[in-house]
Amino acid sequence: MHRRYSIENKLPGAVLGLCLLLGIASAIMLANQTNQLATEAVRNKSQTTLSRLDELIRTPLFSNDSISLQVALTKITEDSSIYSASLFGVDDNLISQSTPQGPEPDNTERFSRDIELQQTLIGTLVIAVDSQPIYAQYRNLLVNWLLLWSLFTAVSTYGCFRYAEQLARRLRILTNRLPGDGEPIIDELAALEAKIQPLLSTPSQAEGDHNSGYYYSVVTATIKNRQRLGNQLNNDNLELLFEKIDYCTARALELYGGQRIEGGNSSICFTIRSTQNSKQHLLVCLMAVYTLQQLLERLSVKLGVDLEINWALCSGNIRTLPVFSYHEHMAALKQQSSLLGDKMQEGLIGVYSADYDIEQLSSIARFIVFDDNCFILQGFPEERQSLLEKQIMHLANMCL
Repeated sequence: MHRRYSIENKLPGAVLGLCLLLGIASAIMLANQTNQLATEAVRNKSQTTLSRLDELIRTPLFSNDSISLQVALTKITEDSSIYSASLFGVDDNLISQSTPQGPEPDNTERFSRDIELQQTLIGTLVIAVDSQPIYAQYRNLLVNWLLLWSLFTAVSTYGCFRYAEQLARRLRILTNRLPGDGEPIIDELAALEAKIQPLLSTPSQAEGDHNSGYYYSVVTATIKNRQRLGNQLNNDNLELLFEKIDYCTARALELYGGQRIEGGNSSICFTIRSTQNSKQHLLVCLMAVYTLQQLLERLSVKLGVDLEINWALCSGNIRTLPVFSYHEHMAALKQQSSLLGDKMQEGLIGVYSADYDIEQLSSIARFIVFDDNCFILQGFPEERQSLLEKQIMHLANMCL
């Protein structure tokens, strides 16, 4: 099973993992390279010293000048990296040697060179090279790089952690404001995708499986004082009022993915559909209805006209094919919501739901029982209400 982790753990973990991978691979390559370079440096040092020493002792060796030989060997050992220098005869007997006082270093390496004259061996030079300082120089290069890598890894991981922490917090806030069940959030992106998925189903999407159909919610807004408005307003003012109502309805439905359908003389109808029945779908519908209700109340105040409207929401699965069956079931839902609207007083938002009881619906909003399987919306949680107020303000600025 695929385990989910918070983004504030995954991002720093990924950065740390990449830095560790880079550090391990680079350390192995750099260690091998520095070791080869150090070995080559020791070898070059020994060959250079032997060549120089060969030039210094060749003449004293032919003239059997032991004092000059000792001086030449001593001069070579003045180099701190050369611990000792020795000259052996043909029979491996020691002719001369220069060795400083003190114990011999642990990491000395011995190198030798034969001294020949006309292809005849006349002696052998042997030097002991203290390779520790040479290797230490290259090891210091590796250590310095590891310190720099450690600092880079720590800063990168910490910076990524702080960024991921802020990103995760913003995603949680956004996810909690969206409609849907308030389940514990572990993977912020997965939770956000799950909540916005039902909102992505719009009427303009391609039809998937025609036989399975969609879950439709039909909302009927019944204008209870439609006849009285006709008597109070002249034709121009009445036409302006309904134009404003139509415009506000269109803008609100754009926000929630709804679609206007034909209503009656004193009613407005629209639908919102989803791929399946869920409380999240009902919450989206209720948010759309509440937003439009508040928008029309502000419109009535601005125009100085009393609008007595109630809202009825009924839902059901409807197959899109055959077409006549779709229209038949849609008409039945419209009639059901219209009858529910006739029973209610103005200002109420009623929901007919045979799939959920009031206890189950309490997770998305507050309701009271109105009739069998019918509930009246009382309000939303505080965070949801705050989000709705911002949306209503935005629509009011645009429409009014």
